[in-house]
Amino acid sequence: MSSRSKARYIATICLSYCLSIFLLVIITGVIIFRTALNPWYILSRMERSGFPEQATIELREIFISYGLGSGISRDTMASFINESHVLEAAEGSILYTFGRGAGYSFEDYSNEIYTGLREYVLSQGLDITEEMEVGLLDLADLCAESLKNHLDSPVFNVLASSQRYINFLYFCIIAIAVLSVIAVVIIPAVNRRVTRWIDGYIYALGATTILCAAIPIAFFSSGISSRLQISPMSYNMLISSWLDGIASGYITALIPLISLIIICVIVRLLRSKKRKKQRVYHEYTKRGGR
Repeated sequence: MSSRSKARYIATICLSYCLSIFLLVIITGVIIFRTALNPWYILSRMERSGFPEQATIELREIFISYGLGSGISRDTMASFINESHVLEAAEGSILYTFGRGAGYSFEDYSNEIYTGLREYVLSQGLDITEEMEVGLLDLADLCAESLKNHLDSPVFNVLASSQRYINFLYFCIIAIAVLSVIAVVIIPAVNRRVTRWIDGYIYALGATTILCAAIPIAFFSSGISSRLQISPMSYNMLISSWLDGIASGYITALIPLISLIIICVIVRLLRSKKRKKQRVYHEYTKRGGR
């Protein structure tokens, strides 16, 4: 190999390394936009993780303790909170946090509980005095506030505050995408032989594939999501499922990467076969000329 060929080979390796880093950053950016900065992704993970069911269990204990102090039966207080309440309130709160909606009306929820409490008191044959009216209103507000506090996670607030930087993140991803295109164009310019610059693409795609495979393997093998100790348990389940989904995003990215590698390998094999036939033909022609 001549010094010029070595220089071209080294340049190809360097460009392939840069391209692999660019591709990994782009993939990571896409995953972040589709997960951490996507409220619909968070809501979908709420349902998959069992968050509504666990949150309902936790809130029912709170509601029941409030009700027992006021003489309200366990079953009555438990009926005021269920999975649909949690999901509806969670969707409204998260969309509002991300600036996508008007939010959930905890005031209406408090009124719903108050109506139920009044019906329970009347069913017991009791007259609702002014003092009792105030007590029922306070109890309803207390329950609604408990649901609100349960859904007021600092995690969502941090993610929502990152929305102010979303344009900057878009700009960074676009800039890196432009650099990737430049690297893709320069690699063939450095190596005019088709097989050499296809090798450069294979190196870059292969390195990106290895990194995208290594990240979820390291994550799942470490068992980080199963070792989280977040309280309450409902949020522990939600964040564990959320992290698992983010790690799985890298696994999904392997599909187009491996597909591109296969295409490049097929093109390289076809090109090598063609060059081999041309070489044999030239040798045959040269012998015939002699």
